[in-house]
Amino acid sequence: MEISIDFNKAPSKGDVIWAIRLPFHCGIYEDDNSVIHFAPVNGNKMKEDAVIHQSTLTEFANGSPVFVIDFPSEKCLSPDEVINQAKTQLDKKNYSLLLNNCDHFATWCKTGKHCSIQIDLAKKILVEVGKYIDKLREKDTAFETGAEIFCAIYKIAEIFASPEFKKILSPS
Repeated sequence: MEISIDFNKAPSKGDVIWAIRLPFHCGIYEDDNSVIHFAPVNGNKMKEDAVIHQSTLTEFANGSPVFVIDFPSEKCLSPDEVINQAKTQLDKKNYSLLLNNCDHFATWCKTGKHCSIQIDLAKKILVEVGKYIDKLREKDTAFETGAEIFCAIYKIAEIFASPEFKKILSPS
């Protein structure tokens, strides 16, 4: 999905905003400095306890700079629809870094598409690293299984982050 980043634009109703952290934290700017986002509450740091909730822009930013992500307007819902989408998700949980994070939430609210720009970028990086390992393998047999190992690690990470796996580990 093509996006642009505007470091100088003040957020307005229905904008996707990111706080500069690693990973970036995403939310939907409502208005009057209110943000709806997917994060732990009350000082809790455990992502497993994240919930979609409203907070102030200051609380959302947590001391980090904030910027606006601009999506192509033809792919976006109206600001009111974006806010309505976000409000329908208030108090929902089931955070997953790979499958259901704050970026998935904010992008879905804005575009109706459940995807994560950050995860898509990470996948592209993994593919490029895999290609590089393959090139090294062609030159040196010591790297013969490097790409396979890298892909297996990624697949394992996806499994461990899946809601299905978490259900298996949860006591009944």
